[in-house]
Amino acid sequence: MSVSDSHTTAQLLKDIRDGDLGARGRLIARIEPLLRNFAHGRVPQMLRHQQDTADMMQVTWLKVLDKLPRIQVQERGAFFAYLRQVLVNALRDALRAQARTPDIVADDGENALQSVVSAENISAQDWLAYEQALHKLPAEFRHAVVMRFEFGMTFVEMGLELNQSPDSVRMRVSRALVLMAEMLE
Repeated sequence: MSVSDSHTTAQLLKDIRDGDLGARGRLIARIEPLLRNFAHGRVPQMLRHQQDTADMMQVTWLKVLDKLPRIQVQERGAFFAYLRQVLVNALRDALRAQARTPDIVADDGENALQSVVSAENISAQDWLAYEQALHKLPAEFRHAVVMRFEFGMTFVEMGLELNQSPDSVRMRVSRALVLMAEMLE
């Protein structure tokens, strides 16, 4: 992703609020590959006959696009955390909807959770521990972890988004990982 300082996510959101009609398209073009990277492989096996990654992305964008003019990011990187949460909520909604479908046998919560994380080849217990540690991090560290590991952004891309040098971003991610490791011990 190549981006100039004037086209960070925060600036594009401001431009949308200010009525710039092209800003929405630029934001989508900027975020779409990152969201696709994050969403890929996260659709649980039990839903793949009904939905795929593109469906989950469409649901996510539909929920986000209407709210774009009202979204105010207080911290750099917060929009990525917001997108992540919208997509995770869409997955949860799809799992709940499938569990209510009468001709499909509903799994218990542990098996449903395992199916969500199986694409990532981690246990449900490890995934829950990761989620809990992630939510305990200070926002600046949490956003950095989400941008780096869940959206697959490079340190250069993150630096542009966060208005910091790539080395500074690398250190922030390293510190976040140390904090998470301490929480997981």
